[in-house]
Amino acid sequence: MDTLVFTIVMPSYGVEAYIRDSIEDVLHQSYRRWELLVVDDASPDRTGAIAEEYAANDTRIRVLHQPKNMGVSAARNRGMQEAKGEYILFLDPDDRYGSELLMQVYQKLYDERSDVVVYGHTEDYYDEDGELQYSREFFLPTQYISDKHVIRRVVVDMEELTMYGYPWNKAFKLSYLREQGVLFPEIEHIEDILFNVDAFRHVHSMQLISERLYHYINRVDADGRATGKVLSDYFELQKIRINAIRDQQERWGTMDERVYRVLSSEYFRSMFSMMERSIRNGEKKADTLAKAEAERSTEMYGVLKKYLGEGSRKIRMLYAPLAKGNFKKAYRRARLVSWIREDFPFLFAKLKQTR
Repeated sequence: MDTLVFTIVMPSYGVEAYIRDSIEDVLHQSYRRWELLVVDDASPDRTGAIAEEYAANDTRIRVLHQPKNMGVSAARNRGMQEAKGEYILFLDPDDRYGSELLMQVYQKLYDERSDVVVYGHTEDYYDEDGELQYSREFFLPTQYISDKHVIRRVVVDMEELTMYGYPWNKAFKLSYLREQGVLFPEIEHIEDILFNVDAFRHVHSMQLISERLYHYINRVDADGRATGKVLSDYFELQKIRINAIRDQQERWGTMDERVYRVLSSEYFRSMFSMMERSIRNGEKKADTLAKAEAERSTEMYGVLKKYLGEGSRKIRMLYAPLAKGNFKKAYRRARLVSWIREDFPFLFAKLKQTR
């Protein structure tokens, strides 16, 4: 694989405070055969200028400037169009990467070429002073898989561990993506999982690396709240996400009780999160309960409520009332969770990761 080149696509908008560290992480990779495409999505700050400074000193770095702010999907798709590498990685400009990331992927590909490589990651939570408060690891055992039935089971494993939906914990064979016509869709919040569902549609081989090579960074703002967008249609988007995975499993003929259990947990977790978000956004209690009552009549609710189970304390306390139609009890517990989220963000982060 002497001709192997990694293309790293880094969609960037408003990240002048973080992008230097991310670019430095690329420069410090122990494997040197790479190109970095920083796609400046018409940033209002110095993000693009900082990237240009690095490009002026290293010919492996190119900065692509979008004519206007077009969103992360368009930025990544632009990077795919311009990429020259055999494998492509989509790394975010406000996260951190281990120095052995590319080398670990390269070594696996040297032994066995594959359509995709999935590596482990951590989710790291930092306070407003930049101090690490909490971290959790996500990974699957290292292995090479070329059996499509095993690949499809591993997809469920990844989804259960929240590893399936991310683009930044994977390296894709670029020719495979182009042959399949896989692009990031223009939809907010769930563009990553829809891309991966499409990308894994015809995967014939994949590799898993257990080492945690990527650090997904969560930060709190000056008031101690975890940063993030407010989405008025959060629950509707999550249902599209769940349906996409469900449709994929049905097309593969692998829809079984375990898949239903995984999707049921995600569905009621999203429904509970809808309640908690409504509380934080100041929505009237009656309106929130009305949304839940309307959901009760949907086909998705009717099917998935049968598979929730009561395995963990979190499921029993937060999600089971929803599956049983006890929406007022669920609302009271959502109020408690909302209070924890606002006043104790790192405790909330730990609770959120509990399955």
